[in-house]
Amino acid sequence: MKKEKVTINTIAEEAGVSPSTVSRVLNKPNLVQEKTRSAVNAALKKFNYVPQTVHKEREDDVRQYTIGLAIHNPKLEVVSDLIREIETKLDLLGGQSDLLIINMRGEKNLGKFFREHAFYRHKIDALIAFSVSLNLEDAHYIQAQNIPVVMLHSRCVGAKSISTNNFQGAVDAVTYLFSRGYERIGFVGWDVKDNRLLDRYAGYVEALNRRGKKIEENHVAHDELSVNGGYEATKRLLADADLDAIFFACDSMAVGGMKYCNEHSIAIADELGIVGFDGLELAEVMGLTTMNQFIDVKAEMSISYLMQYIKGEILEPQINELFITPRIVVRSTTK
Repeated sequence: MKKEKVTINTIAEEAGVSPSTVSRVLNKPNLVQEKTRSAVNAALKKFNYVPQTVHKEREDDVRQYTIGLAIHNPKLEVVSDLIREIETKLDLLGGQSDLLIINMRGEKNLGKFFREHAFYRHKIDALIAFSVSLNLEDAHYIQAQNIPVVMLHSRCVGAKSISTNNFQGAVDAVTYLFSRGYERIGFVGWDVKDNRLLDRYAGYVEALNRRGKKIEENHVAHDELSVNGGYEATKRLLADADLDAIFFACDSMAVGGMKYCNEHSIAIADELGIVGFDGLELAEVMGLTTMNQFIDVKAEMSISYLMQYIKGEILEPQINELFITPRIVVRSTTK
């Protein structure tokens, strides 16, 4: 019977790490934690594995890396923009890295998902987790696999996090509407349990309070995070309240509001001002005034950190949190 060939992937699977980690142990062992080195070395000994080459990289022998992007809902408009921006940044690296989309299919607990789908640890060298949760214990679990993580649009005390200042962004959006002469401003959002949505609603409330206005229950509506959700929420708001502007907590819902206005002969900007939140390509196409949350900058920061780590230029995971405050982009949906 022919003996199965032992490869670096065999060693990685036995040691419970990624192939790039095995390569790092072979080429730059001082950059790998002792516990991880011991597991890899034990696997090497078990299979009597002798690498064909243990050397410095040659120009014609560039290591290929795989960056995972974990998302809970691939249908979101913001996900499309994020994927495009990440791919753009990776292309600038000259084809050194590929992007693997990890569809969590509605699961928002990153730690739970990776424990139940452990095979992903053999497929990726680094991970960007978008708008999902990660507790400290699970952050340590993933880092023990020597997989660096960036939490994007969410927070974790045990991992590098790049977030949006949703509260201040919402305050600025509503304050801008007041500055343009709008006074009766409504709010449209999605899941009331979503922390990002809660922060944006709190910013809306704060801006009204600063203006000396009370919160009207019939000035607020929630629906699914989609164009159709924005359409239905706008329909309910305008049937029950005399508004001259609406702050939509995301661009896709704002586009749904624009669709409703166009179908019912409501003059956008003059009769109803509309401001979104995200800064998506869709907003630019539709001429939507919105809060730009700089997805391109966040993608570049994430890729830069992860590539520095997996190449050994950063020796320890960076456990810090960065907040980026959105900026208004004025287009045709406001006066």
